[in-house]
Amino acid sequence: MRHSIFILIVMIALHAVAQPKPSAANKTPKPIALPAPMFKNLKDSCTQLDIVFYTGVGGSMSLDGKNVRMFTAFVSPNPTAKIETAKQDGHIMWQINGHEYLTGNMFLTGDSTGYLVFNKDNKEYINSLIPQGAGFLHTHGKKK
Repeated sequence: MRHSIFILIVMIALHAVAQPKPSAANKTPKPIALPAPMFKNLKDSCTQLDIVFYTGVGGSMSLDGKNVRMFTAFVSPNPTAKIETAKQDGHIMWQINGHEYLTGNMFLTGDSTGYLVFNKDNKEYINSLIPQGAGFLHTHGKKK
């Protein structure tokens, strides 16, 4: 009986040791939103905005002045997970007095969901769109 208990304990210990450990390579990095100062500049300082739609009927949209601030309110300061299988729906560029400030790739993942992927200084930032913003872009970019 003692040998059976000893063998059982050894088997449980070997089984626990043999389990694969989660590696850093298998972990998906947590999405990061634009840093607060960069997001503040995006909301308060940008003077022009250009959007190019790649899906639906395509086309483009240019905004300036107060319309830029209104549109930028559609961008959430919160991060969201990137969907690797999502098709890029467009490209957005914010400008300050005619000079490029920040560009982002637009992904509309549903009628009222989506996100923007920004690359700045070799870092990727992912901000979600608020439902009204995703709905607006979905309506204007996906018409057929």
